[in-house]
Amino acid sequence: MSETYVTLKIREALTAAQGSRPQAQRVLMAWALEDDQLLRGLCRPFLKAIAGSAIERVARGAAVPAPRPSATGSRAPAPGKGGRALTPQMLDAIISRMGGAQPAPAPQTMRDVLRRPAAAPDTPGQDDDPRQAESLKALAAAFRDRR
Repeated sequence: MSETYVTLKIREALTAAQGSRPQAQRVLMAWALEDDQLLRGLCRPFLKAIAGSAIERVARGAAVPAPRPSATGSRAPAPGKGGRALTPQMLDAIISRMGGAQPAPAPQTMRDVLRRPAAAPDTPGQDDDPRQAESLKALAAAFRDRR
């Protein structure tokens, strides 16, 4: 596997997409699903970060005790008041407030990630709900407090 092979495939994808970078990205991802050499070549520069992220996620999951139900119900903690992780019920509540149904199952392999369709750029009604902004701010605050 050489960097030259990956570079050639990237150029082929750009040519096939007539210079459109988003279309070339989709073409390259489709090719990578069928070509393990290409997939490895694309992932190689990021493998350390991918592995570190996976290890961190699993290590955090094992170190975090299961959340206890509180007297206030299933509300997210106030910013700056403890670093509790959001429970699945809290995440479901946030997602339902955002107008989404049940979340999609988590991908199990890199191929599952690459097979996901790209989100529509302008989904009607996406920015119409002020509760969505509040939910996203609550999520951002929860992640900011974890650091």
